[in-house]
Amino acid sequence: MQPAERFQLARGLCARLVAQYPGNVILGGVYGSTARGTDTPWSDLEMLFVVRDGCQAKGKHLLFRDIALGYEVFEQSRFEGLLADPTQEGGRSWPFWMGVLNVLKVLHGNPEQIKVWLQLGQSVPPEKFRQTLETILPGLVVESYGRILSCYERQNTTDLGCAVIEVLLEMNLALCLLNQQWVTHDYYQGLLEAGNFATLPANFQSLAPALWSATNASEIVRLAQTLVQNFWQLLADEGIQVKNYQSVDDLPL
Repeated sequence: MQPAERFQLARGLCARLVAQYPGNVILGGVYGSTARGTDTPWSDLEMLFVVRDGCQAKGKHLLFRDIALGYEVFEQSRFEGLLADPTQEGGRSWPFWMGVLNVLKVLHGNPEQIKVWLQLGQSVPPEKFRQTLETILPGLVVESYGRILSCYERQNTTDLGCAVIEVLLEMNLALCLLNQQWVTHDYYQGLLEAGNFATLPANFQSLAPALWSATNASEIVRLAQTLVQNFWQLLADEGIQVKNYQSVDDLPL
């Protein structure tokens, strides 16, 4: 599918949804590569619709002429709740949807509404982000970093690259919350965007891209050890407390 066809598909889907639920669609638009104009014939189509509370419209993920088509539909109160509370969905929703709003190309509704929602997301108190980080950090970086070391110990170079990507993407999420910022790209480009944040682990701008690109197992382990150590040192410096239990009797039930 060519870019012009994909954008026309987005317009057509938006028009159908608006007609199906008259007066209920507050805002509809497209994001991702289609919004940026960088889509290729194989790119997916990603869309967001925010509707009035009580509207029965539902999001879907479909196959359309061999491309992935996905559109998310949120009732207004639910969407605004995700922006106002970074603890939602394991901390992943706030940076994701803030990033989407920054690139969303509006096809229906008032584009000024985006500014209102961005301001809502930016009004979250810093303490809320710290609370979120302390809650979700045991599930980020630790397991995936351990997988790097385990792969190396087992001489399992096949899975080593996947573990590296997990470490970096999970660290990216943590840094978004720590900085109360977001990225607008996935994968490597998102990593480079995070390198512009004010608060980063030591040498993140050089270590993270180097780890992403490394192919030698020993080099991967060396880079990962340094980056992860710097990451935890940053959290300690910022006063982020993560409980490391030492006795089974201390574990919360």
